[in-house]
Amino acid sequence: MPEKLDPIGGPAMRHVQVLSSTVRIHELTIDRPKVAAYLERIAPEKLEIALVHALEVGVTELVARRQKAS
Repeated sequence: MPEKLDPIGGPAMRHVQVLSSTVRIHELTIDRPKVAAYLERIAPEKLEIALVHALEVGVTELVARRQKAS
Protein backbone atom coordinates (compact mmCIF):
# COMPACT_ATOMS: atom_id res chain seq x y z
CA MET A 1 0.00 0.00 0.00
CA PRO A 2 1.46 3.40 -0.93
CA GLU A 3 2.46 5.77 1.84
CA LYS A 4 -0.04 8.59 2.44
CA LEU A 5 1.61 11.94 1.70
CA ASP A 6 0.63 15.33 3.05
CA PRO A 7 0.37 18.30 0.68
CA ILE A 8 3.44 20.49 0.32
CA GLY A 9 3.60 22.78 3.33
CA GLY A 10 2.15 20.22 5.73
CA PRO A 11 -1.25 18.64 6.25
CA ALA A 12 -4.30 20.50 4.98
CA MET A 13 -6.21 22.38 7.67
CA ARG A 14 -9.70 20.99 8.12
CA HIS A 15 -12.46 23.43 8.99
CA VAL A 16 -14.10 20.83 11.23
CA GLN A 17 -12.05 18.54 13.46
CA VAL A 18 -13.77 15.74 15.38
CA LEU A 19 -11.82 14.57 18.39
CA SER A 20 -12.86 11.91 20.93
CA SER A 21 -15.42 14.11 22.72
CA THR A 22 -14.88 17.52 21.17
CA VAL A 23 -15.58 19.21 17.84
CA ARG A 24 -13.41 22.14 16.79
CA ILE A 25 -14.61 24.52 14.09
CA HIS A 26 -12.07 26.82 12.43
CA GLU A 27 -12.96 29.62 10.03
CA LEU A 28 -16.04 27.85 8.72
CA THR A 29 -18.53 29.71 6.55
CA ILE A 30 -22.07 28.36 6.57
CA ASP A 31 -23.98 29.69 3.57
CA ARG A 32 -27.48 28.85 4.78
CA PRO A 33 -29.90 31.80 5.00
CA LYS A 34 -32.23 30.01 7.46
CA VAL A 35 -29.33 29.31 9.82
CA ALA A 36 -28.12 32.90 9.58
CA ALA A 37 -31.64 34.26 10.13
CA TYR A 38 -32.09 32.12 13.25
CA LEU A 39 -28.72 33.04 14.76
CA GLU A 40 -29.14 36.71 13.85
CA ARG A 41 -31.94 36.98 16.45
CA ILE A 42 -29.73 35.61 19.24
CA ALA A 43 -27.85 37.97 21.56
CA PRO A 44 -24.12 38.00 20.69
CA GLU A 45 -23.11 36.71 24.13
CA LYS A 46 -25.42 33.70 23.66
CA LEU A 47 -24.49 32.81 20.07
CA GLU A 48 -22.03 30.06 20.93
CA ILE A 49 -24.41 28.15 23.20
CA ALA A 50 -27.28 28.70 20.73
CA LEU A 51 -25.18 27.12 17.98
CA VAL A 52 -24.28 24.19 20.25
CA HIS A 53 -27.98 23.67 21.10
CA ALA A 54 -28.93 23.84 17.42
CA LEU A 55 -26.32 21.19 16.63
CA GLU A 56 -27.55 18.98 19.48
CA VAL A 57 -31.16 19.22 18.28
CA GLY A 58 -30.13 18.53 14.70
CA VAL A 59 -28.00 15.53 15.64
CA THR A 60 -30.81 14.12 17.81
CA GLU A 61 -33.23 14.46 14.88
CA LEU A 62 -30.83 12.85 12.41
CA VAL A 63 -30.16 9.91 14.73
CA ALA A 64 -33.92 9.38 15.22
CA ARG A 65 -34.55 9.45 11.46
CA ARG A 66 -31.78 6.93 10.80
CA GLN A 67 -33.14 4.60 13.46
CA LYS A 68 -36.61 4.74 11.88
CA ALA A 69 -35.12 3.98 8.45
CA SER A 70 -33.30 0.90 9.76
